[in-house]
Amino acid sequence: MTDPYARSLRPRWRRRGVQAFVSAALVAALAACSPSSGGDPTATSGDGQTTGPTTEEGNNSPAAGSRDTLVIANGVAIDDLDPQVNSANETIWLVQSIYSRLVQASEDGTEIEPDLAESWDISPDGLTYTFHLRDAQFADGTPVTADDVVWSIERANAYEGGWGFLLEKPVKSITATDPKTVTFSLNLPHAPLLADLALYAYGILPKAAVESNPDFFNKPYGAGPFMVESMDPTTEVDMVVNPHWYGAKPNISNVKIKIITDDNARVLALQAGDVDVIENPPGNAMSQIDSDPNLQATPFPSTRVDFMFMNNTDPILSDMRVRQAIQSAIDFDQMNQVAYQGTAVPGSSFMPYQMMFWNASLGTPKRDLDKAKQLLSDAGHPGGGFSLSYVTVAGDAAGNAQALTVQQNLKDIGITVNIEAGDQTVTYGRENQMDYQLGQRYWTNDIIDPDQVTTFAVDVTASGSFHSQWDNAEAAKLVNDARSETDSAQRQKAYERIQEIVYNEVPYIPLAYPPFRYAQGKWVDGFRVSPLGNYNHSLLTLTVADH
Repeated sequence: MTDPYARSLRPRWRRRGVQAFVSAALVAALAACSPSSGGDPTATSGDGQTTGPTTEEGNNSPAAGSRDTLVIANGVAIDDLDPQVNSANETIWLVQSIYSRLVQASEDGTEIEPDLAESWDISPDGLTYTFHLRDAQFADGTPVTADDVVWSIERANAYEGGWGFLLEKPVKSITATDPKTVTFSLNLPHAPLLADLALYAYGILPKAAVESNPDFFNKPYGAGPFMVESMDPTTEVDMVVNPHWYGAKPNISNVKIKIITDDNARVLALQAGDVDVIENPPGNAMSQIDSDPNLQATPFPSTRVDFMFMNNTDPILSDMRVRQAIQSAIDFDQMNQVAYQGTAVPGSSFMPYQMMFWNASLGTPKRDLDKAKQLLSDAGHPGGGFSLSYVTVAGDAAGNAQALTVQQNLKDIGITVNIEAGDQTVTYGRENQMDYQLGQRYWTNDIIDPDQVTTFAVDVTASGSFHSQWDNAEAAKLVNDARSETDSAQRQKAYERIQEIVYNEVPYIPLAYPPFRYAQGKWVDGFRVSPLGNYNHSLLTLTVADH
């Protein structure tokens, strides 16, 4: 995501997958706060090769007194159901139930599992990946072919402003070897390839339908378990089960996504039973919701990182000492209490909390006003004496609390912060265009390898380094070296050094690692959210009781 609007993790390679990125503690936390799951079993061939979910129909059948529809209330409108164009987290998590990919992240966000590819082979030199497609159909009944796969991935790679930079250097060619086989030839080994291919943007589309219908994405479908029946991006999206879905039939037949932008209105809709699940209830409402015997509030472990962006091309902020002074003046513990009611972990690394290769040695910066004042003096600003604008999203309670905390903290070293709250699109647009000094943004990982976030955060040629335009040659080289390195210990060293460089030069400031906040009626059994933010796995097995 993931910063999802510019954006939204992990590996040590095995022959048939990726080792967990999430620490044991995080996985345990996920298990502790999530209802137990059923899920499609994964079969294994005699030689240990992963073959994917079974396709027995009717494994799940609604129990008496259950409903066939789940209603989710999101706080953000749907931006676009084209997997190349969308950028809002809520849309990204939605489309993963519509478009299958070659491979997918496991529900706990720790491994790569089969999806449309039921198995794959990797050559000994790591330069050839051969994917074997299962017999699957798109929702219109047409078969999924290797040509659809190649076309979809090449379309994603070619999309301007998209994620093509992940595969541009390592991939030499993608070939439909036969109707059920896709071969990737690489220029050099690429450790994150499987994780990259699980990215939402590499959803497989029906080539003929997309090319022949200019309105395809107004009512799209893929080979995933659900398809869109109707959509108004600002009010509601209605999805129904794909009749040709290759997996076990879900317990529910319909998913309605209602757009309710007001935080309190979403809570009231849940309390009234008009919706079953809501995202992002206000942090200060979580205990109130949990006290209702019919409701429960759940903070799911996440890969979200909240940032304060800084424009490194600004005449004041281009001086690293000023950025370091700002970091030294911030009270991260105070921010955690004010913005997150103590539910977040104060920030340190730009990488999500405890992901694989996360540098635990950094520690949260401690507030040190004497150090901050000395840095400003060294930079030619004794006593501060200047102003900075801080663009933030109006109506974002946590984000507004962040901005107010920064404003208060920097006043103590003589810096005046002027908060400029605006519409989300306007605010993020200003950051994208470098029309800001300080800004508010957040990131969530979309894949299980650090390559996505480090490339986006550090390689200025690929992404502008989180809209900071920070350029560090050593860090950028390490990012690219780590992508080709298949030895886990060497990747660990590279990523730890990258995080150390960012920590010291402060091109932007990771403020906090907050959980994903959801609330739901207790009549819903089995709704779960992955650390990557998506909930598509749980839609296959959850149930909704009468209420």
